[in-house]
Amino acid sequence: MNNLVAPVIPAEHILSDKFRVHAVMSDGMEPDLKARRDYVLLAPISSYVGEGIYAIFDGFGVPELFRVTSAFGKGLRLFRDNKRYEEYVLTLEKFEECAVGFVIAEIKVKDERFLRMAMEDQL
Repeated sequence: MNNLVAPVIPAEHILSDKFRVHAVMSDGMEPDLKARRDYVLLAPISSYVGEGIYAIFDGFGVPELFRVTSAFGKGLRLFRDNKRYEEYVLTLEKFEECAVGFVIAEIKVKDERFLRMAMEDQL
């Protein structure tokens, strides 16, 4: 087997109780992730696991998505793709108080018809 090609992950490992599907609710990650249309697959976490996209809970509403990178000795830099939003720098301790998930996959909806029918129990 070629070590350069990763083996396929069986669907039952992705569709497990270990991950959560989370609707993108704000325009903070647009244009990459569309609000009220796209979804992400979250791995629940309680600590920093490296650079990536995280679901951050501020205590109100639903968790928001942020890209998180190192702030080079100042903590962690949180920002969104949509430039209308400001960025934040949090200490690792503060970040770990509010981080609830790490995005492991993006689900970009191409055609909403089947999702709507499933919501209406028409499938």
